[in-house]
Amino acid sequence: MSRRRTLIIVAAGLLALLCAGAAVAYVLVTRPAGDIHNGASSPFTSTPEPPASSQPASTAQQGPDYGPPWPMYGLNPSHNRDASAQTGVHPPYVTLWRRSAHGILEYPPSYRDGVLYAASDGGIVWAQSVKGDVLWLRDFHKVLNQPAIYKGLVYIGAYDRKVYALDAKNGHTVWKTGIGSVMESPPTVAFGKVFMGALDGTVRALDAETGRVLWTFHASGAVKSSISLQHGRLYFGDYSGAMYCIGINGHLRWKTGTNGLSSGFRSGTFYSTPNVRYGRVYIGNTDGKLYSFVASTGRIAWSHSMDGWVYGSPAVWNGLVFESSYNGLFQALDARTGNVKWTAHLPYKTTSSPTVIGDYVYVSSHGRGKYTGNTWAFDPRTGRRVWHFPDGWYSTVVTAGPNRLVIAAPRYLYLLRTKG
Repeated sequence: MSRRRTLIIVAAGLLALLCAGAAVAYVLVTRPAGDIHNGASSPFTSTPEPPASSQPASTAQQGPDYGPPWPMYGLNPSHNRDASAQTGVHPPYVTLWRRSAHGILEYPPSYRDGVLYAASDGGIVWAQSVKGDVLWLRDFHKVLNQPAIYKGLVYIGAYDRKVYALDAKNGHTVWKTGIGSVMESPPTVAFGKVFMGALDGTVRALDAETGRVLWTFHASGAVKSSISLQHGRLYFGDYSGAMYCIGINGHLRWKTGTNGLSSGFRSGTFYSTPNVRYGRVYIGNTDGKLYSFVASTGRIAWSHSMDGWVYGSPAVWNGLVFESSYNGLFQALDARTGNVKWTAHLPYKTTSSPTVIGDYVYVSSHGRGKYTGNTWAFDPRTGRRVWHFPDGWYSTVVTAGPNRLVIAAPRYLYLLRTKG
């Protein structure tokens, strides 16, 4: 046998081994991992804790139909997305007005005392009365979060790497603090502090009155979600796939990684905002799973595989967790065990975060066009679809009074009122 032929055979053998190794590695990396089922044996508080107080009762003069506030993303600092007490808000609705979103709305507005406070990706931050009148408008570089309202101030994080506090009455800047990083994390404000994540992997607490940075925590990846607060602890996930609990003073309590829990060594990212209830932390991940962590220890109580990335932030109500995934799957799960209670399929893709208002759970989906969408209301107990609105998209609905529903579509802001 010639030397050349020998070398060819050896090379072919090595190539075959390399291909076989690559095939094995591919199988190991992409093979789906099973879900975790420790929910029944993990700590669970059957009576939900009250959400952390974001602010004292309003001292502003209350109008006859102002209704309860919606001061920040997810309704309150624990982001439970549960406005079931507002039973006066329900379909059928009549549309009172439609106004320009001044860009693309990825988040709904916040609401207090008859005024909506919104921010578009074009950098426009504005206040609009429930009558539809623009009260003030500011132009920033770019804003990708929902304003938070606290003691007469409106808080945002802008793409110019600054956190702003604006006067709620006129939009004037009260203070601004540069943090050196872009922010997409909706502000969480409670107990005189503003908590925000940033794309450089930091979480900060700022003094709500002065803007002074009180402490900085460094995570392992970008923090794009809002920071959830319950019982003096802060919860959030990052883009390395790690879940965190830190004290209100910024000290780490626990950190739990999710690498390899979807398939092989792959790790998804936490874009979803955690919902803290029943002694658990519920959060979606782009690895296609919804997770339930034990709030006190970080142990994974259960995980549930969905159909596509789980961008949305879950809603929790009456022992159920509601979540959507990118391919249009919408499900209700048992909050303790993760067992599926019902399943619905939206006709288009969705990045929406479900929200419970009154006797219904709302979720949105994309539409046929680039900036068209849909908003749906379901019976939270059965999954029966009961109402549809021909616009919506992202995390879309809030309330603005005892019988008013706000829908934030990509290009428009709508105000609806319950008929009758």
